[in-house]
Amino acid sequence: MTDTTDRPGAHAAGSQVDDREGPTTHEDPAAHETPPAHAAPARPLTRGARIAAGAAALVVAAYVATSILMVVPQGDATRALTAPARPYFSQQWNVFAPSIQKTNRYLEVQAQWRDGSGALVKSEWFGVTSAEYRAGEGRIQPSRTVKQSANLLKTYSSRVRGLTPEQQRVVQDTFIRRADTDSGFAAKTAVSLIDQLTALDPGSRSRVITTLRADYVMKEFATYWATAWFDRDIERVRWRIVTERPNDHAHRDDEAAQYTPSSRVYGWREADDVIDPQALSVYQAVTERYAR
Repeated sequence: MTDTTDRPGAHAAGSQVDDREGPTTHEDPAAHETPPAHAAPARPLTRGARIAAGAAALVVAAYVATSILMVVPQGDATRALTAPARPYFSQQWNVFAPSIQKTNRYLEVQAQWRDGSGALVKSEWFGVTSAEYRAGEGRIQPSRTVKQSANLLKTYSSRVRGLTPEQQRVVQDTFIRRADTDSGFAAKTAVSLIDQLTALDPGSRSRVITTLRADYVMKEFATYWATAWFDRDIERVRWRIVTERPNDHAHRDDEAAQYTPSSRVYGWREADDVIDPQALSVYQAVTERYAR
């Protein structure tokens, strides 16, 4: 008998299976798979869901129909149909800027000085903001100089509006008092102005102080501009804020102005501060180059 235990591929002794044959049993892979579950039938839409879907479809259809009517050539019939929706669909100036400024403010200054005989001379009004804007015409990136008065007006106006109507009338009045000086007048002191304005509204002291600070800056700004403009030793200045509102979008092509400009005049202030020659030269350069 031949020993076959050491031959490659031989089975253990007593095995009756031929090496060249496959296994006597085959395992079915599908036997271990879980039978697929039957898909549940789709549940019908509830009454509420059908109503909501129908309402949404009507809203979309109404929106699309209104949009189409708004862009087609307008006639009497289309205007009548879209009249209720026009305020919500028509384009306004603030379509891309919700907080767009609806008015334009311009600062104008008037000054007083003494002539050779000592007589007081009062100038005509001249536009500071208009002169600054002319300095930026035709420039893609103009200097910040062209926005000084515009920025100052925004700050000054907002602080004045924070006061009561009685306080605003005081701020619009002159800040000059009679005094034993060469001219017989002098500027009211800051303490007296704070007390006068705070007495009208006891809880407004902080607002009064910030408003008077802005008023002082406005007085200095007007003094420098008047000195550069008239080339005189300015004694007093006052200013007015001119407000213009452009036509609404629907009347943008009208030649006639839809709104009348308005102005608010603020009283005389004493120009009693020393003028810095270096700072004055900046205003003189702007005046000679753009404002003449």
